[in-house]
Amino acid sequence: MPLKLDPEERSRLARQILSRLEESVSGSSAQLRGSLAAGGGDPYSDIDVVWEVPDEAFGAALEGMEKALSRVRPLASLRLDPAFQKSDRRRLIFVQFERVPLFWRVDIDLFAASVDDPQYDIDNPRARGDHFSRTHSALMNSVAAIRALLRGDEATAAGLVSRGFERIALPVPAGGTRDRLLKLVGDIYDADDGTALLAAEIKALYRQAFDGGSDR
Repeated sequence: MPLKLDPEERSRLARQILSRLEESVSGSSAQLRGSLAAGGGDPYSDIDVVWEVPDEAFGAALEGMEKALSRVRPLASLRLDPAFQKSDRRRLIFVQFERVPLFWRVDIDLFAASVDDPQYDIDNPRARGDHFSRTHSALMNSVAAIRALLRGDEATAAGLVSRGFERIALPVPAGGTRDRLLKLVGDIYDADDGTALLAAEIKALYRQAFDGGSDR
């Protein structure tokens, strides 16, 4: 079946996320940022959130985030960006809900209230961690590449696919962007049982986006 992406459904989801986050930590503030905050975006745009919490509640906010978000919808995955895994006052969390389009990943930038610099800890090596699934990250590159192709941005899609192969330490194969994208997803599907379900979902997304839902 073809893609079904209702921006109104995404807006409802975003409102629920903001509400649950603020309810989970007294005195916190959760707001949209990026294209959706500016009133722009398209049906493929993801959901970017900034969540500011009192400094003394930073640890509790991080610990209780999974429970708070599970009250919105069941979670498919929740991952921490390794760039900030050891930061004292910042985390970047990537969230995917079950039965929600893969394009609508939720990126939550969690800050302690005393941080007033959006560049905080970006260049701090002591803030970095090493809990990171390279295969999951590469698959997310493939989702972003499908989005770029749907937007008519071949160059961005090609770069995302190439970085996906680099992330799993495989050479970038020859061929067109779509062929390489499918190979990236297929290689991960064959090699990593832990992300095989996600890879299968991305294959289905590709078919819906470009083949009208056929099983080619």
